[in-house]
Formats: sequence, C-alpha cells, structure tokens
Amino acid sequence: MPQSPSAGLAPAHFSYDVTRYLCAAMHTDLGLARKAVARIVHEPRRAAASSPGVDLGCVLRHALAACARQRVRDVVLLLLLLAVLITAPLTYGALLLPALFVAWVVVLTEMVSVHYGVVSRNLKRENFDPRYVPRQPRRKDAARLEAIELRDRGNVMVSSVYEPFVGHGGTYRTWSFALNTGRPEAGKQVIPFTVHELNAHVSTRVRALELPGMDIADVLLVNGADLLIGIDDRTRAEVLRNPAGPPGAQVSGALLRELREDAKGRARPYLAIRVTGWSGEVVSTLFLRCALLSGGDTAFIEGTSCLLAPVREKYRAVDRLLDAPTFRQWCRLAVDAGVRTPFLLVRAPFVIVKDLFEPLAGHRAQRRQEREIRLRTFDYGARFSLREEASDWLFYRYFQQLDKELYFKTIEHRVLDALVQFLEDHDIDSSDLIQRQTTIYNSGLMAGRDISIKGSSVRAGGGGGPKNTPQPVKQR
Repeated sequence: MPQSPSAGLAPAHFSYDVTRYLCAAMHTDLGLARKAVARIVHEPRRAAASSPGVDLGCVLRHALAACARQRVRDVVLLLLLLAVLITAPLTYGALLLPALFVAWVVVLTEMVSVHYGVVSRNLKRENFDPRYVPRQPRRKDAARLEAIELRDRGNVMVSSVYEPFVGHGGTYRTWSFALNTGRPEAGKQVIPFTVHELNAHVSTRVRALELPGMDIADVLLVNGADLLIGIDDRTRAEVLRNPAGPPGAQVSGALLRELREDAKGRARPYLAIRVTGWSGEVVSTLFLRCALLSGGDTAFIEGTSCLLAPVREKYRAVDRLLDAPTFRQWCRLAVDAGVRTPFLLVRAPFVIVKDLFEPLAGHRAQRRQEREIRLRTFDYGARFSLREEASDWLFYRYFQQLDKELYFKTIEHRVLDALVQFLEDHDIDSSDLIQRQTTIYNSGLMAGRDISIKGSSVRAGGGGGPKNTPQPVKQR
C-alpha cells in the first residue's frame, strides 16, 4: 500500500492500540469506513467530534484508502455483470457460472489483500506507525483532514445532539447541587473569592492525584445550532471566524474566563478531567462546571461523567492475524468470499451510480447549507463520533470494569474533597456540602434536597457479543 509520512508524530495522549484498531476497522468494515468519510471528511462545514485516545486524522486517511480500493473492486464486478447481461442472449447464460467464479476470485483476492497485505503487514502492534499513512490523491480531502487534526487538539467542542459531550461516550453518571457560599462559619467572616479561583483550586487538587493517563483542560461546549444566533458576538467572533467554514478549534483563555463569570450563556466552559487507560480502550471523562450566582452567595456545581468503552472485538482481530494465511484461514476466507460475492455483484451497480453522482449530491448539499447559513439556521455541530460508533459497550477484562470505577470514584472524591477544602479555606460553612458529599458517596443514585444524581451502567461481557446499549440504573 503506498504510504507517505504524515505531518508528525501523534500527540502523547493518542493511543497506538485504539488508533490501529480503528485503522484496521476501516479496511475490514467498509460500511463503517464509508460512514466515516461521508459524515466527517465530506462535511467541511461541520465540527468533527473529539476522539479521545485516537489519532483521528490517521484513521480517516485509512478510511479514504479503503473506500478507494472498494471502488476499484466494485468497478471490476460491475464490468463482469455487464458482460454477463450483454452476452446472455447469445450464449444462453452459459457464461453465468464462469462469471460468478471470476467474481468470487476478485472478492477473495481483495479480502486476502486487505487482511494480509494491509492489516497484517501495516497495522499489527509490532509494525504500526501512525506517521505513515496511505497517500491522499485529493487535495480537498487532505485539507479537511488537516483541519480535523487541529480540531482534535483544540479546546472547543461543538455538537448537534442533545448532550454536549459528543465523542466522549455515553453519560455514565451526573450530579449537581447548589451551595450557600454566603454563610460563614461560626464567629468568622466569608473571605471573598472568584469562580476562577474555585476552578483553579479544584484543577490543582485533581492534578495532584497524578493518575497515569490523566489530562485536565478547560474546554468550551456549545451547540452548533447556536453559533449563528444565540451566543454573544464576542464568542461568535472566536468560535466562528468564517461562517462559510467549520467552527474554530481553539478559543482564548480570556474568553473562557468571561464565559465562566457569565454562567448563563449558551456557550459554557467546563473543566474536562479525562483518564485514558488500557491503551485507550477505557476513557473516563468528568466534565465539571462551577458557577457563582446571586452575587457570589450561591455556587452551582455540576458534574457529568462520560465513558468510552472498549472497541468491538472484531476490530481487534488484527492482533490474531499471522503474516500469511494458514490453510484453515484460506478456507474461511474462501467461504466468506463465496457468501459475499452474489450480494456484492448485485450491489455493485448501485454503489457505482451513487459514487458517480456523489459530486452532484455533495454540491447540492453545500448549496443547501449555504442557504441555511444565510437564514442563520445551519447547525455546525458534530453528529457522528467514530470512536463511539466503534465501541462495544462490553468489557472484555474484569479489571477494565474495575478500573472504570477506580477512575470515576477517585476523581469524584478528590473533586468533592477539594470543594470542601476550598470552602473551609474561605471560612464558609461547609456542613451542607459534607452532607451532599456523603449522599453521593453512599447512595450514588439518591436524590436528596437540592442535589440531583443520575447514573447508568455498562455491561460486562465476553468477546464477540452484540452491541449493548447502557440501561438506566433504577432510581432509589
């Protein structure tokens, strides 16, 4: 497979294992590859969902290469199909079986090439290098991928779904409460503070945990439908510098400070505390927001924990491939090719026609988006997360599930302890917070007074199981 160096090494927080699993998935699951290209690469005006632990640019380059290879295979199958249809009246269908055999050979050759010429040769743990990726023949695609890579390193998350945490998995647990920060301890006076001091204190205390794979950053969360109308001009100027293009990937610290003080805007800053474990297979993120209301006499604290579970077992099959297929694997590939050939042969004309009209459909989509931008109704948010789509919502190791609890509970405890310490350092009565802290620790899902907590669970299971949607945990 022709390769060229990419723009540099993947950042340290990118996991080679999860990245190469998704690269392999692009070649072995062409439906997922086509979906990634259509919903991410060919949506130049929309934001791309964050992909914690994944070098998204590298994965998408493999997706484009896989789609190009699939297009060549479908063209060959279409020519075979046309040859059979044209010659059928003359040969009375005598060429049907030979054509099916040739089609089977084409499909089998492509499958062997994918598994042992691409996946096994380039994507196994001992030879994978994210710096070397398939060459991109289209300049427009290369420019879009560069923009996506910058976004994945930015501090802005733009979504178009209900929850703003797109790309970080399902919501595992949420809690929120209000605190009276104007009531001093007995015999003392409240020491004034700002929300920035509170945010910085919590960040410093959590960072002191020094958990392996932990990353802490201030991020801005906003819905893509609010960029043209709904947010203030200052925020729009930084997030959407060019309305005809995608949202920006980075905003200034000054804007984050202003929005943190505002507390009521549609674009809201959060402290994102992320722990990446198991080589990127388990990613836990706590989105924490502290806001001061009523002139500083009330603090509203909210936390949302999101979980990215391991990728599907079939995408990790790359680690079980040998350098060359055994006789048994040859037989399995031959049978799979035989099963797939009739379907791919019939499907080829429709796929080719769709690809031929793709530029026209893309042009019409861009014209429609331009009209929506003029009407200020366009949604710039991300709607599709490749990392979430590849998640199985099953744990394949007992310790993965245990570590998920370790990450969530350790960080949650430290955050709440830091809040108590901050109140005490400023001579504020912390008795209410301690009661709420106990409620969260002991009941986990209990709602009491002005505290609201919800949670969900992720199932544990063996390899190869079907995808399981997290089921809500019963309220107690």
